[in-house]
Amino acid sequence: MNGFVNVLKPVGATASDIVVCLKHILHEKVGHLGTLDPGASGVLPVAIGQGTKLFNFLSNKIKHYRAFFTFGKTTDTLDSYGTVTMDSEVLPDKEKLQRVLHQFVGELQQVPPQYSAISVGGVRSYKLARGGQSVELNPRSITVYSMEYIAQKSTDTFVVDIKCSGGTYIRSLARDVAAACETVGYMSALIRLSSGNFYISEAYTLDEIRERKENCVLDIGYPLSDLEAYKVSDDKFDALDNGRRISVEHFEGVRKIYCRGVFFGLGSVSNGYLKLDYYLKNAF
Repeated sequence: MNGFVNVLKPVGATASDIVVCLKHILHEKVGHLGTLDPGASGVLPVAIGQGTKLFNFLSNKIKHYRAFFTFGKTTDTLDSYGTVTMDSEVLPDKEKLQRVLHQFVGELQQVPPQYSAISVGGVRSYKLARGGQSVELNPRSITVYSMEYIAQKSTDTFVVDIKCSGGTYIRSLARDVAAACETVGYMSALIRLSSGNFYISEAYTLDEIRERKENCVLDIGYPLSDLEAYKVSDDKFDALDNGRRISVEHFEGVRKIYCRGVFFGLGSVSNGYLKLDYYLKNAF
């Protein structure tokens, strides 16, 4: 069984909890594609069998979130599960927030939250933070494609839709947006609406997966539908099948590689030769 399950993660469960659950249901090798905090819900793509080979490729796909930003106080975890560490009487109005959101569209340097799974000297940052150690994390390059004001939920809480690159911390965006509004803030709720080609409208709850089992598993080619195909000439099948270098015409980026109608995986061109970045010939 090779492919993916588009899981509708509930609030309270960790991504690891979901993986353990699917292992028990499907009895296959399982791995999630990009974590979600326990307090967040929504799309959590889970790779099954050889689908796990595509972890690096798919975890970098564009993510779409609906975030709730609360202003006037912040917490040590930058979400609603932490301890309040600072407050402010300053609250932005709709107009100011809309102006500020535009400042965060584009390529940014973002400092991750101290309470994150980033490794510091071989120890997870959140474990150091829980132990009372102050952790300084280096900024990381991210891309925010859009930040759209949706609604004002209450006097201090606004709803924002965000499309961003993999590796973006929405909690850090809440902190930084608040600072740009000359106050403090945190992420009070989060729903992931999509991750690459996985959408919330097509996601399965855990109960649905328990009932449907393998019928919830999507083909391994499902998240690759937006990639162009490249056909290697038939006479090079044996060379390709045996892992020998073959010269090909240049193309940009990554494409789906076929030869004699057989799907070999995802490849790119390096110095005039085909490089199979992800070998998936036996995944179907």
